[in-house]
Amino acid sequence: MIFYVCHRSHANTLASLLLYFRADLQDFVRFVPHDEGRHLLGIPKGTVIWTDLDRLSEAEIEASAILSERMKSQQPDLFQLNHPRQSVQRFELLRMLFSDGTNDFNVYRPELLPEGIRFPVFLRDEAGATYKTPRLLPSRAELDQELSNLGKMNFVRPMVVEFGSKPAPDGSYRKYASYRIGARSYSQHCFASEEWFIKDPGKGMSGQQLAEHAAYVRDNPHAGELSPIFEKARISYGRIDYTIVDGRIQVFEINTNPTVLNYPPTPFDTYDSQPYADMHAEALVLLPYANDPTSSPDIDKTHLQILGRLRNKYRRKRVKLTVRKGFRYFWGVTLGAK
Repeated sequence: MIFYVCHRSHANTLASLLLYFRADLQDFVRFVPHDEGRHLLGIPKGTVIWTDLDRLSEAEIEASAILSERMKSQQPDLFQLNHPRQSVQRFELLRMLFSDGTNDFNVYRPELLPEGIRFPVFLRDEAGATYKTPRLLPSRAELDQELSNLGKMNFVRPMVVEFGSKPAPDGSYRKYASYRIGARSYSQHCFASEEWFIKDPGKGMSGQQLAEHAAYVRDNPHAGELSPIFEKARISYGRIDYTIVDGRIQVFEINTNPTVLNYPPTPFDTYDSQPYADMHAEALVLLPYANDPTSSPDIDKTHLQILGRLRNKYRRKRVKLTVRKGFRYFWGVTLGAK
């Protein structure tokens, strides 16, 4: 069994995978909220994946770390990926990668800004994901102005990040993403956009860029360079987001609870997400004791509650997507017939 320890409200990262693309994984994956981690003490074998570490308070990290060490000493056949305390989080990881020469850009806490900070910079929260494009700040005066509004931003652990990307010769920025799952790795995407902050370029990629994406996913070309970075971060489950600047990898972050597939499938999809689901699933099933059925009534009860909420949420989400994509499809057919 695989026990996926996450924040109770962030199990959606595996929702599309478990509910639609690889429903067979439901037989040996269990969601375990961090606040119910104690139930793992009764499990003799399996794999525990610690995720969402950036969303935990210091007290929660300490409690999970104590639990992890106890399981390590008392349950030798219960393998663990990541460690609540030892896995390096965003801020310290970026500081480390700048210090060792991997990255050319640095990151700072707002209260400890040096004189030699390199502009432009942007603000982001170390905790959680960023969905809205941060504002690039080209000078100290604009940074100070932005910091004066920091109290209104609801950041947990704010960071000032030096801008570390650069467009490729075709004028577009790139964001690469690669997963590590235990001893396995696979490339998930190479997105290209004229905008520097890339979440999902949608239909904005050219034919050449789509071919580049397909080759990246097929060849996993940076696996050898990324493996030591995962090791430095002491992260054995997660997704590394990065770019290439002047031929060198520049790391943005390693997310320990990344979304595997954003959307449920519809009859009007123009792309096939199944290969990405299969790559993730194939890596999961190779984890130690992944196919062992051992769980516990408490873990199963909570897991089914979480999965039920996700099923209802994604059923509604799928209906909305189907209507929206269907409308676009039939509108396009109608226009094409005129």
